[in-house]
Amino acid sequence: MGCCKCCTPKVQAIVGLSIAPLNFAILIWAIAEKVRWTPFYVPMECDSPTPDGVRLSLLSMPSPFAESMGLTPGSPPHGIYTNMTVTTACFNPGQAQTTILAAGFEAVELAPNLTDLENGGFGLPYTESARAHLAGDAVYPIGGRGEMVTVVQTAMTMENILASMTPDVTARGYSVGYSRVTQTVQTCAAIFGLVSCTDVPSEQFCGSYAGNCMVPVLDSSGDPVVPEQLEPALCAYTGKLCGEEAEVHAQLSPEAMGIQVVNQMACDAALGLPNGTLCNVIEAPGVDPATMRPRVVEPAITLTTEALARMNEGLAVAESAINMMIWITLVLQALLFVVNLASGLFNLRKHLRAKAAAQAEARGAPPTLATNALDSKP
Repeated sequence: MGCCKCCTPKVQAIVGLSIAPLNFAILIWAIAEKVRWTPFYVPMECDSPTPDGVRLSLLSMPSPFAESMGLTPGSPPHGIYTNMTVTTACFNPGQAQTTILAAGFEAVELAPNLTDLENGGFGLPYTESARAHLAGDAVYPIGGRGEMVTVVQTAMTMENILASMTPDVTARGYSVGYSRVTQTVQTCAAIFGLVSCTDVPSEQFCGSYAGNCMVPVLDSSGDPVVPEQLEPALCAYTGKLCGEEAEVHAQLSPEAMGIQVVNQMACDAALGLPNGTLCNVIEAPGVDPATMRPRVVEPAITLTTEALARMNEGLAVAESAINMMIWITLVLQALLFVVNLASGLFNLRKHLRAKAAAQAEARGAPPTLATNALDSKP
């Protein structure tokens, strides 16, 4: 009897008309999720740091090298040894919280072997010139800002510095440098209220170009002296091209990174180059040709063709998974909404008709008790 009562048109109408609004609410939620995840990937917007360089005043050199560069002879170890902290702030406009984990993060600057470069190689073996680590996890919340605080320990030996200032490099107008970055990026995203986090470890090899520039002289507190004075430094001339090592070596070139030779002139005899050797006058994205002061390079990082394809493929897989969940929910809830609404209305109509028929039958029934009473009289 209980089961039959559950199957009555009245009960089925109540169930259908009660569940249909829930299906409709979930349907609207799915549409809102689809809108929220369109576009799927939005890159972070980072503040451009003030362009700067590695000041040659930090260089400790023995005599007579120091005097030849206008410096006071320094004490061992000779080279540039300094620590600095770099803070980069970014805004995350996407729908996933991104965290660069401090654990396992390592960025190493690599100086190429110039002898190997001059012989047509890629500068092997590399020499480490700086190392960086994160002071803490860099967290970029959804729709919010975060900071990445990097502690950089520079250790450029005098040999590496002199190698980057050889007559051949001076004549060319720039030098090449490499770096290797190992990191783990944690991405946390919510879909229909369910939060899922993924840790993706990666290693990238990057290449870029650098050269001479002029930067403001700083006082003991790190502020530019007044009136302004300039000193020579080594600055980034281009952004970084990143990918796998073989890809970077194959695709890295001065022209591709924006360096242009705009003129050539006879090299200074002090360089010791053969008579008639021409030195390049170049223009590069990272330095103002009129003042030789550093300027912001945009974009700071570009990917090799293969690395860009791998990134797009990974994004496509993730987007496909999110879209599949949303579309399955959309279609299923739309179907259930129609079915439950139709079932509810159909059974409501069926119940009302049955109720009306019962009431009509009750009003038109003969007075059975009164008739029997009359028939019983003599």
